[in-house]
Amino acid sequence: MIKKICTIFQDYMIRPMLYQCATKISIALVLCLLWNRFINREQYYSMVENAFFVAGAFFLALAWFQYLRLDGARIHHLLEEKKEKKKKKKHHFTKDIVDCADEKIIPFSELADDERIVCRFLGDLLCGALFIIPALIALAF
Repeated sequence: MIKKICTIFQDYMIRPMLYQCATKISIALVLCLLWNRFINREQYYSMVENAFFVAGAFFLALAWFQYLRLDGARIHHLLEEKKEKKKKKKHHFTKDIVDCADEKIIPFSELADDERIVCRFLGDLLCGALFIIPALIALAF
């Protein structure tokens, strides 16, 4: 399966993966801070040990589901993706600074299905590692 991921992954998929990671990390941090503020009022538990561990475990579970999805497992009729109609792009008369860059920027919506799954899988793995590693270090010390 690792060979399949390596064959699908391309350099242009890094940007959508990092954009998704930034969004997921910010939402998870806000939820961890809300947990620390409202549920953990007496400060019995450390936020890094408990809230980060739960967030990291959640992201690793999401990565596992994406891995299974890449392998061909699907939950039909419940989470089946609707096929989106392709929208026509509007041509703008003004030029953006990105138009002058050498590399072509491909948004997440224009990636193939396997590329989307690999982006989500690697993004969830990265997010899970960013939350699990501090939690395990805090638990050890």
